[in-house]
Amino acid sequence: MNLAQYNQQIEKNYRWNYFWIALDNMMFFFIFMGLSPYTILPVFVGRFSDSKVLIGLVPTIYLIGTTLPQLFMANFLKKRRKRKKYLVISALLQRFGILGLFLLALLQPRLGFSSIITLVLFFSMHALQHGASGFYIPAWIDFVGKAIPRNRGKMFGISNFIGGLMGLGMGWLLSYLLDRYPFEEAIPVIFGISLTASLVSLIGILSWREVVPPDAFFAEQDADQDGSVQSVFKDKNFVQYLIWRGLMVILEIATPFYTVSALEVLALNASQVGIFTTILSFSQAVLNPLWGWLGDKKGFLRVIQVSALAGSVGALLVAIIPTLWTYYLTFLFAGAMISGLGIASFNIVYAFSPKEFVPLYTAVSQVALTPLSSVVPILGGVIAETMGVTTNYWLAGALGLVSLAGLSISVKNPKQKNKHGAQEK
Repeated sequence: MNLAQYNQQIEKNYRWNYFWIALDNMMFFFIFMGLSPYTILPVFVGRFSDSKVLIGLVPTIYLIGTTLPQLFMANFLKKRRKRKKYLVISALLQRFGILGLFLLALLQPRLGFSSIITLVLFFSMHALQHGASGFYIPAWIDFVGKAIPRNRGKMFGISNFIGGLMGLGMGWLLSYLLDRYPFEEAIPVIFGISLTASLVSLIGILSWREVVPPDAFFAEQDADQDGSVQSVFKDKNFVQYLIWRGLMVILEIATPFYTVSALEVLALNASQVGIFTTILSFSQAVLNPLWGWLGDKKGFLRVIQVSALAGSVGALLVAIIPTLWTYYLTFLFAGAMISGLGIASFNIVYAFSPKEFVPLYTAVSQVALTPLSSVVPILGGVIAETMGVTTNYWLAGALGLVSLAGLSISVKNPKQKNKHGAQEK
């Protein structure tokens, strides 16, 4: 197959893959909401142990599991042109982990498993699900990059928007189930919904059509790029991006404390939590199509810049003027920041990376940034306890603006000119 024939096959399968990849992406919101490592799963662990260490282990396994295997998988894929089968294997292992969690929640009350057995089984399945995710992500990013050569931002924007709206419905359903039914009856239903969504997602993944690229597809490869981690760090523009994007993680030091401080400082009724959550979730969902459009048109570096500005302004607003309406605006800006950084973090890799090394660039990016994201909330908690939450807001706002300035000055927009000097389409 020559390059022209390859491009014809990509076009032939473009709409088919576009639909199934978008469907898979929508299902993610159902899977994550029902198996959230920040809300549902810590509550589940808390039913069987008072240990804060075990509860804290839930998001830690999620972050480590989805991050560390990526470099291994990127190297594994380097010499393999046919990659879908490895993606499918990883996806199947993820579903086995989810199935295990569902069966555990279903059988534990009936069979009377002890707390120790329950926790061992839980963490085994939790680790399997997210360890498999770490192998899945580089293969997924690579597949999407090849199958959807244009309008990727639009695809993620629309599917994130629809998925986000469905996620709001899922959030209401979770509240309803946990309010109306005993925990041991509600949890199997919640886990079952996530399992069902994961199986719908798996149908989408199995439906994807892979076109194996010819050698000519990689003809533009840089002489400096040998597919090693060291060669990635020779890409100075990408390294500058990682440095300033890493500092930008400081924005996450403020977000967990907005609700708590609003309730305390303004002496609000607890019902305001629902309003804050709705504003945050609605902002995330509604703005996704805008971020997708902006990323396709101007590059995802612009999305990151606007998102960082929104997050910084939101933090400074409540630091300077802590009123109910400024908190509403801050949650609006926080939703914009979360959705913008979320959609840009994966998509910007396509612009930086040579075509052959998308999995490697993805892995390096994730390994560089995810540990920082996991440490910052803990640091925020220490600062909040010793110096007050307002200090977090000043740090997030000020250092957020510094990271935005550094990113804008030091990093060339890879959408405008990629590393080979060619104009991006």
